[in-house]
Amino acid sequence: MSRSLLAFLIFCALLVLCSAGLVWYVGPTLAGIVIDESRRENPYYLVQLWPAAAVAIDAGDPSYRARLNALAREEQGRVLWRGGQADVHAGSLLLDAASAQVMEFESGADLVQLLTSSPYRALQAGFGDLPVNYLGSATAPPALSGDLTTVLVLFRVGDGQSAEPLGAPGETGWLALVPRYQGRVLWRTVVEGIRGAGSWNRLLVLQFPDRSGALSWLQDPATVTEQALAARHVDDMTVLVVQPEMPARWNNRTVPNSSNSPRLGKVSASISPSGR
Repeated sequence: MSRSLLAFLIFCALLVLCSAGLVWYVGPTLAGIVIDESRRENPYYLVQLWPAAAVAIDAGDPSYRARLNALAREEQGRVLWRGGQADVHAGSLLLDAASAQVMEFESGADLVQLLTSSPYRALQAGFGDLPVNYLGSATAPPALSGDLTTVLVLFRVGDGQSAEPLGAPGETGWLALVPRYQGRVLWRTVVEGIRGAGSWNRLLVLQFPDRSGALSWLQDPATVTEQALAARHVDDMTVLVVQPEMPARWNNRTVPNSSNSPRLGKVSASISPSGR
């Protein structure tokens, strides 16, 4: 064996070991962002499903969500949409999803920087590694209103499945009756699990004028029938109905640093109505 061939084989072995180490350290999705220039250098979007403990607020001790949002701002992240109370309408009753939000990062690299930083690890440890669900997307969402009821639909499709397994609004399938109840499908995107997130790889975001309209659509007999039929094409379908957040929850809330808070993690920022 020539020296050049031996050196090449050693290089390949080291590359494999480094790649395996990266996947082990940050997880497959974040490792993919690091390797993929398009996701690494362009805007990236994070969908977050919060467990109840992440949004609970104690006097003088801001929530996990508030602290994480403050850390995200330091890494060029901003809240695009934030919902209030979420209820699991369909899917696993064990899913702890009390609220949800969507964030934008200027680049995938900024998200990786946040989720591998020491302050983030300290925050996780301080709150006992909460069972959060984070999903990432390289597709930008449209403007989502904070004043409407939002329906998040998460599911998994296999290779070779239809691109639109749930149909189309005003036409066919599970989504056919959405316009009848004044709803709109605003965001259809491929997602990838970053933290938790089960096996989901698709997300639909719909908005309705109010909770009554959203539930009327979901409970319409035709919609119920189409959901049963859709089970032949999608797996692990979960539907969350998210109410608008009370405006008072946004105002004048300060996140102290670790020196004056019982939680761990150095975070200092004020929460504004835009979440920025």
